[in-house]
Formats: sequence, structure tokens, C-alpha cells
Amino acid sequence: MPINTRQLLDAVGSLTDRESMRVTMKSSAKGAAIAGSGSFLGGMMGGPVGLFVGGALGGLVAYAMSDNFKPVSQIIRNELTVAERERLKERILGALAEFQPTDLVVILPLLAGNVSAQRAVLSAVASFLTNEMRMQIID
Repeated sequence: MPINTRQLLDAVGSLTDRESMRVTMKSSAKGAAIAGSGSFLGGMMGGPVGLFVGGALGGLVAYAMSDNFKPVSQIIRNELTVAERERLKERILGALAEFQPTDLVVILPLLAGNVSAQRAVLSAVASFLTNEMRMQIID
């Protein structure tokens, strides 16, 4: 029986919620550039005091723009394309290969009660999001 991608990813989403996994869309570099630009411009205009004020204002602007932190479950359930969901499903099934699950009836209880399986799945999800989706996992 083929494994239903939606049900599998919903179960994995629940697992990532329990672990409080979140991602950022690599906005840290953009925030650093904004804060650095504020420091530079402040320093050019006002010397040492301008450097301080520009850095503080740039940091505040970068903070205000840093709302790109999302739960992994939201990414999995709502923001992946069909092709990305299928690739994630294959990664998850590959991570569970040592446990030899054949269908969803076996996988769901395995994810609920087996810590090794949970770690394998979480690692596969983290690898997929960082390597293929260019996101950063936040602890």
C-alpha cells in the first residue's frame, strides 16, 4: 500500500511541533547588513556618536524586520510544493529504512514511540530544510 504523503508529513509536522523546531529564511545576513549600514552611515555623518546612534537604529530596524521565524510544521504543511513534499517524504522514508516500515500503519506508531526513529526523521527534515530549501534551523 503506497504511503500517503499528506498523512506522513502531518505526523512529521506534529513531531517537529513537539520538538519546537523553527526555521529562519536566512534573514540573519540581511539583518547584519542593515545594522552595519546604519553604523556606517551614522559614523560618516556624526563621527563616534553617530556610529553609536546609527548602529543602535540599524539594529532596531533589523530586529523589526526579523519576523521570518516560522515553525517547521508550518513550512511542511503549507509552504512546500508537491515536488518538495515528495522529496521530503523520500528523505524521511530513507531515514526510516533501517526500521523497515512498509506502510503508514507501521510508521505512525513508530514515530510516536521510538526515540531513534524520531531522531532519524528530525535529522532528515533538518537536512532537507537546510540543504535543499536554504533555511536555518533555530534551537
